[in-house]
Amino acid sequence: MQKILHYLVLALFIALMACSPQDGALKKLKIVSADGTVRHEYMVETADTHETLQHGLMGRTHLAHDSGMIFDTTIVPLDIPVIMWMKDTLIPLDMVFVDDSGTIFFIYENAKPNDITPIRPPKRPQAVLELNAGQVKIYNIQVGDKVKNKLLNNL
Repeated sequence: MQKILHYLVLALFIALMACSPQDGALKKLKIVSADGTVRHEYMVETADTHETLQHGLMGRTHLAHDSGMIFDTTIVPLDIPVIMWMKDTLIPLDMVFVDDSGTIFFIYENAKPNDITPIRPPKRPQAVLELNAGQVKIYNIQVGDKVKNKLLNNL
């Protein structure tokens, strides 16, 4: 009985880790329209190491409504293109590609779980923001909007 309880506690711990931020450090992120109206605010994790860039949201079974992950693509060597995919990602996502001024220049909506099709932006992004699928439509997030976050040095 004690051994079963131990395994149940371990399984619960692993499940909670899969649903929670890996480093525990959530940062505020705002998406602002061209006229300065805040479309929505999120609390996001930052993927800013090679390991976190490669792992991203893989294995997660849930992403809270007002959360996401922002990827710092400046650490990717310039001779390697920035390409996103959904391998081992279990939840559908919207991907928002941002240039060095914080301006959204490309949006990929409803990326399918476990899809290995490459998602290639038309130019190299400074950052990529991943949100729950449907957030782009719900908050009317558009190309030309600004992403404001500590990573982009504008919040």
